[in-house]
Amino acid sequence: MDYNQRSRGQKSGAGHPARAPRRSMGSRIGLEKRGAPAQQPPRRGSAPRPNQTRSPSQNPPQRKGQPRPGQTQPNARRPQQQINPQKNGYTPGSPRRQRRVTQAEILRRTRRRRLLGVLTVLAVLAIGAFVSVNLLFKVAIFRVENFDRTTPANTGIYTEDEIIAALDIEKNSNLFGFSTAEKTQQLQAQFPYLDKVEVAVQMPATVVVRLTPATERFTCMYSGGWMVLSDSLRILRLEVSQPDGLILLSAKLPENFSPAIGQQVIPETYNSLLANAASSAASDSTDATPESAQPTVTGVVTELWQLLQDDGLLDGLTALDISDTSQLSFTYQGRVDVLLGNSSSLDYKLRMAAKILTDPDKGLSGSDRGTLDVSDQLEDGEIRGYFQPYEQPTPTPEPTPEPDPESENAENAEEPPNE
Repeated sequence: MDYNQRSRGQKSGAGHPARAPRRSMGSRIGLEKRGAPAQQPPRRGSAPRPNQTRSPSQNPPQRKGQPRPGQTQPNARRPQQQINPQKNGYTPGSPRRQRRVTQAEILRRTRRRRLLGVLTVLAVLAIGAFVSVNLLFKVAIFRVENFDRTTPANTGIYTEDEIIAALDIEKNSNLFGFSTAEKTQQLQAQFPYLDKVEVAVQMPATVVVRLTPATERFTCMYSGGWMVLSDSLRILRLEVSQPDGLILLSAKLPENFSPAIGQQVIPETYNSLLANAASSAASDSTDATPESAQPTVTGVVTELWQLLQDDGLLDGLTALDISDTSQLSFTYQGRVDVLLGNSSSLDYKLRMAAKILTDPDKGLSGSDRGTLDVSDQLEDGEIRGYFQPYEQPTPTPEPTPEPDPESENAENAEEPPNE
């Protein structure tokens, strides 16, 4: 019978085999040392049977310091508990030795845990974003407003219902299921009399349309007729003859220009001074090149338009010439041509021109007609203005008719003689 299969009484009676005294090799093979006392065979009945307990009188005398039966020593090591062999998975043998964990492996485990934590957080955020975009943010409100976010919006010749219907966005649809840039281009192509359009979304459920109505401001000639342009040079309509009451715009158009309603006109940038410098440099075969960094016509028109509005000259503007960026000019009230020259110091030039044109005490009167030149800038930066009136044609006197001699003779014949 195996030791593990013995009862507790048998174990306590016989003692643990590990605690039994070891027998020497001589005792095992029957040899004894010389002078050693002979061992007495055990008497019958002296050793208790496995199920028999000794009485207190039969117990051997206890030595000093030796624990009593059933009492364990305080410093004695308890035997290691063994696995029950009757259970499944029992494999006899010594316990497996644990491997020592290195510092590098601990760092790898820490990094792996951090990476798994970051991936888990990202997965949760992605799932939350997907659910919120597809289930929470639905289009419920459409709002049309001005660019300064004021309402009601100035929609010009259109209505808000027409603009909202042109968006082609249904209610309860996904708020982020369309491109705002594409919707902006769609509105600009469909509504040419909107100078500026912007489509945006506002959480949680609003589509916002910001706009500025277009105003017929310029008329410009092209190869097939006349164009009516807005403040931002957007084509509003095409005409065969020149429209009345608009500012005449002179600009250098691209070659093979084909206008279309809603298209924005971008004139070509031309500078006669730089062109002449380039041609002379090419003819002289020198390394001198003209200045390449020159302002574009679009930027010049934007700056000039803002300065004219700030100085109070916009209402009297009747013509604007931007065909040559080195010789900019405009006409005020159809009677004074203002020469600005190049685009440098435009604010200073227009400020001086405004004082001369609008102040009758220190400048020109309302009946003066001529050319005002404010393009002359001195080396110290000062600008001087010169006014050249138009040459008034001198009226030619009407010729007096010469007398007819025959009529004179007839008059003399009719006169009676003097007595």
